[in-house]
Amino acid sequence: MSCLMAGAGLAACSSEKDDPAPAGSDNAIRFTAESRQPQERANSDLTTSNLNQFFVYGFLKSNNQIYMDNVEVNKTSTNTWEYSPLKYWPTGDALNFYAYAPKGMLPSGVTPLEAVPFVNSGTTDFIYAVSPGMTQPAAGTDAQVKFNFRHALAKVTVMLSSEDTNIVVKVNNVTVVGANNSGQFTFPSASTAGDVASADASSIGTWSDLSGKGIAVLHMAQRQDEILTLTSTPIDADTDGTAMDFFIPQDLPFTTGGSFESEVYLQLTCAIYDKATGQKVWPNANTPAVNLPNGGLSGEGYIYLTLQGSNFTAWKPGYHYVYNIAINGHPDMSMIDFGTPTVDSFVTVTTQLQP
Repeated sequence: MSCLMAGAGLAACSSEKDDPAPAGSDNAIRFTAESRQPQERANSDLTTSNLNQFFVYGFLKSNNQIYMDNVEVNKTSTNTWEYSPLKYWPTGDALNFYAYAPKGMLPSGVTPLEAVPFVNSGTTDFIYAVSPGMTQPAAGTDAQVKFNFRHALAKVTVMLSSEDTNIVVKVNNVTVVGANNSGQFTFPSASTAGDVASADASSIGTWSDLSGKGIAVLHMAQRQDEILTLTSTPIDADTDGTAMDFFIPQDLPFTTGGSFESEVYLQLTCAIYDKATGQKVWPNANTPAVNLPNGGLSGEGYIYLTLQGSNFTAWKPGYHYVYNIAINGHPDMSMIDFGTPTVDSFVTVTTQLQP
């Protein structure tokens, strides 16, 4: 995971709990915003350089009365943050702040105090932050409420290669099968400040009521020139950056005996050829029926691989799972050998920007 910081000046119209707001008053609410950024990111990841907007809710600590209602905060050309109308610290009460990005992650009428219904598109990052029990800082105009944003979703990347120089592996389709794409997200109650890897569970958002198991497409060749020809250099199955990157965190069950029906698994549609002769060597007469789809661009077969790793049994929020799949043939092509899946966590990179 990564990190971004940006200064933000905030304030707003008065209510019965507002302090008076004379010109030059030092009691304007101000923020900094941090967001996490992977070392190797897709265009859709929210990062230091591209987080230009987030949304803020504020609730009075004493009674959970709403004080800031889905306020839109935007970055200016000078790397400061603006919103309107301005809001000021309340008298005699603290504020619980919640923030998220991008726009539309919370349905209309739903606040961070409720379970948030969520349907995953797979192409949009979702970050959140909580700063509870905040009161007017003593340092005046330079003091800011600090938001540390975390990723609510997990990220999945599939890298493909073949190290066997005697064969040619052509991959038509790459899909993730059986992953839940709907659920409810609950904001944490504690501050999201600090590194998520060492954070208390009360400061990490949770998922519940998962449903909607389906098929997520990472690559699908619709023309012959879109078929992937593998080499010893790993390539991302998402060749154009438009496939699903983000998944709801969830368990990755494993079933012994080679049945994938209850698992979250990877399905590759591919064919393997002898490099010297060009003859197709897989699928062949010995290939089990379960690996033989009906039709296909080039008489390809199915390869299945469970997505549970040797050192993890679930996708966790804020983690980037990189599956390195090496498809290598044996002399009789009676079986296919796979490389060991690995997982990369997000790397934290922090930059402080002050107004």
